[in-house]
Amino acid sequence: MGNAQDLASYKWKNRVIILFSNTNSKLMNQQFRLLNEQVASLQDRDIVVLTPNSVDQLSHKKNIKLEEDFVGLILIGKDGGIKLKKSFVVEPEVIFNLVDSMPMRRAEIRKQNKGQP
Repeated sequence: MGNAQDLASYKWKNRVIILFSNTNSKLMNQQFRLLNEQVASLQDRDIVVLTPNSVDQLSHKKNIKLEEDFVGLILIGKDGGIKLKKSFVVEPEVIFNLVDSMPMRRAEIRKQNKGQP
């Protein structure tokens, strides 16, 4: 888990899940626990999980338009585009299935499979 000071540093290297909550909510904690149970799957897909200090801080950095009371997650692709914006709680499989359907991820899987005997 990191902070969202500079999203540009992740572009083309990582997919980013950003967890938003106005407070340290039970839903955010539940979402974090679900994702934390899937560390290998997150790493395999180059996904990092961040929590900004405030929505304003992140909106300023990434021009992400959010309702002030938004409580949920945003998935940002390696290209820097928003791929998913959903209220908590999102099952990790939903995120993984979405990522696995993306052209860049499919190319990564093909490349990994070519390297295996």
